[in-house]
Amino acid sequence: MKMRFDNIFRQRGLTMVELLIAAVLAIFLAGGIIQIFVGNRVTFTFNDGVSRIRENANFSLEHIAFTSRMAGYSGCMAETVIFNNLAGTANAFRDDINNGVQGYDANGTGVGENFAATASDPEGSTTAGNWSPGLPAELLAAVPGGLVPGSDVLVIRGATGASNPLATPFTDSSQLFLAGTHDFVNGEILVVTDCQKASIFQLTGSTSGSGSFSLVHSDAAGFTPGNTASTWPSEQDYGLGSEVSRMQTHVFYVAPGASGRPSLIQARLQPVSATETDFQTEELAEGVDSMQIRYGVDGDNDDDIDAWATADAVADWSRVLSVEVTLLVRSADEYGTEVDTVVYNVGGTQFDPVDDRRLRQVFSTTVGIRNRLP
Repeated sequence: MKMRFDNIFRQRGLTMVELLIAAVLAIFLAGGIIQIFVGNRVTFTFNDGVSRIRENANFSLEHIAFTSRMAGYSGCMAETVIFNNLAGTANAFRDDINNGVQGYDANGTGVGENFAATASDPEGSTTAGNWSPGLPAELLAAVPGGLVPGSDVLVIRGATGASNPLATPFTDSSQLFLAGTHDFVNGEILVVTDCQKASIFQLTGSTSGSGSFSLVHSDAAGFTPGNTASTWPSEQDYGLGSEVSRMQTHVFYVAPGASGRPSLIQARLQPVSATETDFQTEELAEGVDSMQIRYGVDGDNDDDIDAWATADAVADWSRVLSVEVTLLVRSADEYGTEVDTVVYNVGGTQFDPVDDRRLRQVFSTTVGIRNRLP
C-alpha cells in the first residue's frame, strides 16, 4: 500500500486573525496578572508599613517605660538624703538624681491646643525658648542638629540597678574598696551610697588587691568632668553596707534622624573615652512625628496622683509619681493615593501633620515611678 504524506504538510502556519485573537488573549491574561501583582504589592506595602509603625512604637514605648520606672533610683537610699557631687563643675542637668524625672513642654502643644506641622520632615530647632521651661544649654550642646518643634522632651536620671558592695577597709583618702571584681571603666561617673548619704564622682583609675578591687577617685588631670577634690572628704566616708553603681541620665526627644525623617532620639550619659564622660545620641526609631508627655502629680503628699500636668505646669518635680508618654508614629514612605488629612489627638494635643500619603497611628503608655510609689 502506498502511503500519502502530502496532507501532513498542508498546515503551513497561523492566519492573521488567529494571531490577533491570541495576542488579545495574552494581553488580557497579562493585564490580569499585572493587576494581581499591583494589588498584592499595595497590600504588602500597607501591611509592612503598619508592622513597622507598631514595631517602632512598641520598642520606643517599652524602652522609655523601662528607663522611666528607674527614675531617681539610688540603691537603698531615699530621695530625701544628702547628695554630694564631686564630679567636676556642678551640673544639675547631668547629675541631679534627686530630680529623677524632668520635662520640657513644646510651645503650642498643651492639652486642647492645636499644633500644625510645617513640613513632613521638619528641621531641628536650637531655640531654647521653643520649649517651656527653656531647654538648658547642656541639652542643646548634646543635640547639635536641634530638636523638632512640637514634641516634648523627657529627662530621666538615676543609678543603675546593678551595684557592687564595698569591702573593708571601705574607704581611704583616695579610694573606695570593692568586694570582688567589677566592670567599671575609667571615665565613668559613679554613685556610692550607704542609705543615708550619697556621693557622685568620676572614676579616674582602678587597682586590684588581695581579694578586693579599689576605685580611684582623685582629681587626676585630663579627665572630663573630673573631680573637685584630690582626696576623699572625711565627712563622706562609707562603711559596711555601702554600694557603688553607675550614674545614668537619659534624654528622650524628637529630632531629624539619619534619614532626615523625624525620629525618636536618646541622648545618654556614657564614657566617650578613657578620660571623658558626656552625652551621646542614639536613634531609637524613625518616623515619630510627635511625642507628648504628661505627668501625674501628687499635690497633697498623700502618695496619690491628684492631677495630670504638662511640663510647664509642674511646680515640684519631686511630686511626680507617674509619666504618660504618647507617640504619633508614621510609615517611612508614602503609598497609594489616599491623602491623610486627619488631625490626631496626641496626649490631649490636636496634632495636624502635613497632608501626605503616609500611614499614622497614635500609641500611649503610662509608667509608675517605682522609687516614688508607696
